[in-house]
Amino acid sequence: RPDETHPGQIKQFATALELGGSAVGLLVNSYDGRPIKIEGNPNHPFSRGAADVIAQASVLELYDPDRGKDPIERTGNEQTVRSWSEAEAFLSDHFGRIKEQNGKKFAILSEASSSLSVEDMRRRLLEAFPEAKWYEYESISRDNEREGMRLAFGEPVRALPQLEQANVIVSLDADLFGSHPTAIQNASGFAKGRRPIQGEMNRLYAVEPRYTTTGAAADHRLGLPASQMESFALALIAELLFHQNVPPGMFFSVLKPMFEPYLQHPFDKKWMNALAEDLKASQGKCLVAVGAGYSPMTHIAAAMLNDILGNTGNTVVYCSDPDPARPSHLQAIMELTKEINAGGVDTLLMIGGNPAYDAPADLRFAEALKQVDNSIHLSLYPTETSALSKWYIPRAHYLESWGDARAYDGTISLIQPLIQPLYDGKSAVELLALVIGDDLTRGYDIVRRSLRTIFNNDSFDNSFRYWLHQGFIKNTRYDYYAPWYVNVNIQRALEEIEVEFPEPKAGDLEIVFYPDSKIYDGRFANNGWLQETPDFLTKLTWDNAALIAPETARTLGVRHGELIRLNYQGQSLDVAAYVMPGQAQNSVAVALGYGRTHAGRVGDGAGFAVHELRTAAAPYFGRGLTIERTGEKYELAITQDHFAIDAVGLKERSHRIHELIQEATLENYLADPECFKHQSHTPEVNLWKEHEYPKNRWGMAIDLNACIGCNACMAACQAENNIPVVGKKQVALSREMHWIRVDRYFSGDVNAPRIAYQPVACVHCENAPCEQVCPVGATVHTHEGLNVMVYNRCVGTRYCSNNCPFKVRRFNYFNNHKNLEPTEKMVFNPEVTIRSRGVMEKCTYCVQRIEAVKIDAKNNRREIRDGEITPACAQTCPTQAIVFGDLSDPESRVSQLRRDPRAYTLLGELNVKPRTAYLARIRNENPGLASPSSTEHNKPDAHG
Repeated sequence: RPDETHPGQIKQFATALELGGSAVGLLVNSYDGRPIKIEGNPNHPFSRGAADVIAQASVLELYDPDRGKDPIERTGNEQTVRSWSEAEAFLSDHFGRIKEQNGKKFAILSEASSSLSVEDMRRRLLEAFPEAKWYEYESISRDNEREGMRLAFGEPVRALPQLEQANVIVSLDADLFGSHPTAIQNASGFAKGRRPIQGEMNRLYAVEPRYTTTGAAADHRLGLPASQMESFALALIAELLFHQNVPPGMFFSVLKPMFEPYLQHPFDKKWMNALAEDLKASQGKCLVAVGAGYSPMTHIAAAMLNDILGNTGNTVVYCSDPDPARPSHLQAIMELTKEINAGGVDTLLMIGGNPAYDAPADLRFAEALKQVDNSIHLSLYPTETSALSKWYIPRAHYLESWGDARAYDGTISLIQPLIQPLYDGKSAVELLALVIGDDLTRGYDIVRRSLRTIFNNDSFDNSFRYWLHQGFIKNTRYDYYAPWYVNVNIQRALEEIEVEFPEPKAGDLEIVFYPDSKIYDGRFANNGWLQETPDFLTKLTWDNAALIAPETARTLGVRHGELIRLNYQGQSLDVAAYVMPGQAQNSVAVALGYGRTHAGRVGDGAGFAVHELRTAAAPYFGRGLTIERTGEKYELAITQDHFAIDAVGLKERSHRIHELIQEATLENYLADPECFKHQSHTPEVNLWKEHEYPKNRWGMAIDLNACIGCNACMAACQAENNIPVVGKKQVALSREMHWIRVDRYFSGDVNAPRIAYQPVACVHCENAPCEQVCPVGATVHTHEGLNVMVYNRCVGTRYCSNNCPFKVRRFNYFNNHKNLEPTEKMVFNPEVTIRSRGVMEKCTYCVQRIEAVKIDAKNNRREIRDGEITPACAQTCPTQAIVFGDLSDPESRVSQLRRDPRAYTLLGELNVKPRTAYLARIRNENPGLASPSSTEHNKPDAHG
């Protein structure tokens, strides 16, 4: 066997995942040379040991049989599979001739990348082809923020929120915990300020047209159309300067009179005044953040707010932009399309991306691409763009590539392969090396060369090995920028803005485009784990939909699940309607990334192609949308009402029933920390002697105050425990197999509801109802208190599921692993049994991880340390809302949390004695905005 290998042992390697030009550090579990599980790198500043849904599911993409396997040459309507030697011969010959012409009519279109190696190869390519042009395009970018910072400070800078330092956080549709490039770090920092200890707790405000993960976690949320966000930000400045008398500073004094017209705003005066007072009271300890798609002026307003409130350098820091001269992504794709249509491009090399699918519809990039004589597309999958290209080149997955990328603050992260390329795909730098005719063709050598130009010293080899081990290079962030003044360009920008407060009418709606919470802009559409993960809010799987506010839907006569026709900018598209409480009035939100035609067997045909309505003039939102009813119905696979706990039926049987979600305001909780225990039930009498646990007694605690409903725990559980994908049809029949679900609860006004999340898996009852009814003893108790399944005993009666009050057991009606291809089987965790058809399965607290630590501790004759065993759900949670440990140890963290005044057990009055406890949610409401119902601890009264 190879040196330093131990068959059957999991080893971890550090790497990084780059998305949209920003990297996050990861640790990958490798089992006998197969990467099978993703974790966050605990030392990386932007992962902190956590990983989001996309990172967790990326390992499934590696083994996808739909990935491109061979180069393909297309001639007319015919395509021919070529060998790699044939493809390399073409590249060498073709680009050799172009090099003789200095790269005339040669263009490169690249997806965003922060890689030093890609940048080095770009420089070498432009030296070899001096007349070539390089363009960069991402359909989801932060270019509006970049332009706003350029106007505000004279040069483009990046704003880095520091949520750990903030007492008051204002999100103007910033989605700080979702699509933001520092989302994991933001969620971690936010959660650290949500521990109601000694009354110190941060407060989060959200102003947004649709619910984001940030808005769902907010203490106060205002539903506002996207077209009014710029006016709201300017009105907030006016409120602070004139009503709150916040000193504007030396340079702002000149601008102060220009904000006076915004005092006459139409927004909720009480809401605006309370927000401004809170910001003033927390000067230097507050933060204002704006969503990426909003106008540069909105981002300027956020920078001004942070500056006059003294937040700069405290709760928000700025770093230099890596490429200040780069045109925006939108400008790049527009310029390239214009160049192609003018006959200026004979050869187009496309590195990643899918512009034929996601470029603004009015540019008609797909039509332009057909005019290019020699188009070459490097992509993981044969996509819509590949189908129109003369050559398709398979790309290597990041888990089988050498590379590097930079985190959002510039920290250099190393990407190393964990497996030999399954289909001999090429990485971006390897393809560029072939195009240039570089002496180095291996990714390993190219990456080392690019890093050596920066870190050239005698100990480079040792340093490189250390960097690979760590996964990143310390102290390599971009230079921090200290903007102490606002550029005078702001004055000109303000002078050009007309004071208006647009209010969309029912017949003149606005449409908002946003990246999907799972498949992003469509690049992950063929990932079954992501397609089947319910959306954090809608609980929608395998689809997108048009989110409409209840009042707007009532005005239009639209019903939930109805197929409606969206008419916008001369284009029409039929989309299913989803009536969503909390959606801004007269604002319709649609998720991008669906409606793919060349995604693969999983993603083709899923959802609606709303990108066809997206224009270059308004890529993120715009007014002028009209809606027609078609009278047709559309089946949406929504999991919200699946496995519902019958709280109503339980109430009929017991007047002592608890609410499923317990919550209180911070004010009420501090006045009476024992308020949740006042609702406790009378202790029940056991009918038989309870189990005794002389050693370990495993348990879990979940802090609802920290949970943001991001679904990372669901994806981690699926990857760890070999949970199958069942498809849309089976999900619609309530047959999804996830062992953990994240219940979403609404409460309050349907137009402005509050939201709470509750992750629910098997709670491993001491007096488990499932064990009492199983006729074959398939579900039993262990000597450590785990409720386990013996699969080869189970005969599928499903009595245990009927008797489970928590509805956390899953029955596999089909053998979902039967027809998998060999590569698909490689993703399975060999430490977990592959279940066949006809057995019940459920959460095991990741018993395989428990046993692995127990064996190691026994072999080394030591005790198990607290925190040493971490189930997959707890390990990936960015807010550390889930804690696991030994209840027999009174000093363990889980034992301490269960003694917390907020701790309660779900349906504890049934005397089943769950091992999983919950910590009630505390809302830090502004007294000036507290609603009458906010004093009720248990407002949500049903699963839906």
